Amino acid sequence: MLKERLLSLLPNDNDDPEKRYFKTVIYLSMGLILLMLISGSIAFLLTLKRAEQTMVPDLTGMELENALVELQNRELVPWVQLKYSQDLNDKGTVLSQSPQRGSIVRAKSIISMVVSRGSVIDEVDDYTGWNLSDLEIHLKSLVSIYGPLLTISDTIQYVFDEAPAGTILEQAPSPGTDISEPTQIHLVVSSGPQGEQIVVPELTEMNYWDAIHELSTEGIFFIVNARPKRGEEESGTVVNQTPVPGTKVPADTIFQLTIANGESVDEDLVFGVLEKRLPNYNIPARIKVEAISPAGERRTVYSFLHPGGLFSVPYFEKMGTTIVISIEGVEKFTHLVEKE
Repeated sequence: MLKERLLSLLPNDNDDPEKRYFKTVIYLSMGLILLMLISGSIAFLLTLKRAEQTMVPDLTGMELENALVELQNRELVPWVQLKYSQDLNDKGTVLSQSPQRGSIVRAKSIISMVVSRGSVIDEVDDYTGWNLSDLEIHLKSLVSIYGPLLTISDTIQYVFDEAPAGTILEQAPSPGTDISEPTQIHLVVSSGPQGEQIVVPELTEMNYWDAIHELSTEGIFFIVNARPKRGEEESGTVVNQTPVPGTKVPADTIFQLTIANGESVDEDLVFGVLEKRLPNYNIPARIKVEAISPAGERRTVYSFLHPGGLFSVPYFEKMGTTIVISIEGVEKFTHLVEKE
C-alpha cells in the first residue's frame, strides 16, 4: 500500500500529460539542488583540507628575519633556539630546522630553528705587544648577537716603559684562560719612555691658525680661549701662552693659548671659540674640524690628535657657516655660526 502511494508521487503513464510534466520538473529541480549541495560540500571539504596542510620550506642558511617571514606566509609557528658557531659570518642565520624541508604539516604547526649567535671565544688570547687601538677593533669583531663577549676594562693602568705608547704590557685574565660568558680584560699599557720631554715653542704674537698648526704638527695637545684685544695687540694673534716658552715639559702637557679678539671689518664674519666636553680617551683620538659655507662648500679647518676632556678651537667664519666636528671619522657635533 505504501509502495503504491510512493510510486504515485512519481511521474507515470496514469498521469495526465500536464500533471506528469509538473512532476518531472519538480523532481528534476530537486535533483539539481541536491547535486549542487553535494558538489559544494565536496569542494568546501577539499579546500579546507588543503588549507590545513602545507609544505615546510628550506630555512637552513637563511637570515632569521627572512625565515620568520617565510614561516608567517605559510601560517607556521617559529620556535627559535640560539647557539654559538665557529664561523663569524653565521651570526643571525638558521643552522638547522625541524621538521626538515619538504615535510607536509598542518597549518599552525611549530617549526624549530637553531640560529647562530655568532662566533665565540673559547679562551683568552695573548694580547701583550698589541697596540691598544688594534685590540679594541679586534674585540668589536668578536661579538654575539647579545654584544661583545670580551671587553676592555675602563680601569686601564698606564706605566712608563720603553715600548711605544699604547703598547699592551700585561693582561688579566692571562692567555689561555677559558671563558664562556661576558668577561672584562684588565690591561697594563705603556705610556712611552719615562721622562720624555719637549721644549715649549714661542707662540705669542703668532696668528692663531699658525700656532695651532704648529702644535698639531708636533702632536702637542692644546686648549684655546679668547679675550678682547688690548692696546696695540692684533686681532687673531696669540697674546698669552702656558707653559712658558723655552721651558721643558712632559710630552703630554696640554698647552693653553689666549687669543686677542677684535671687531671684524667685514660684518658678515664672526670670530668665536667653540668648546665641547669630550670623554677621556685611552689613546688620543683624531679630531677633524670642518666648515660648510652657506653655499655648501666644505673645507677642513683643523685636524689633530686630542686626549679627551675639554676641547676648544677658534673659528673666523661667515654667518650661516656650519662647523662640523668629527672624531675618528664619525661626525659628532655641529655648530651654526651666528652673531651673538
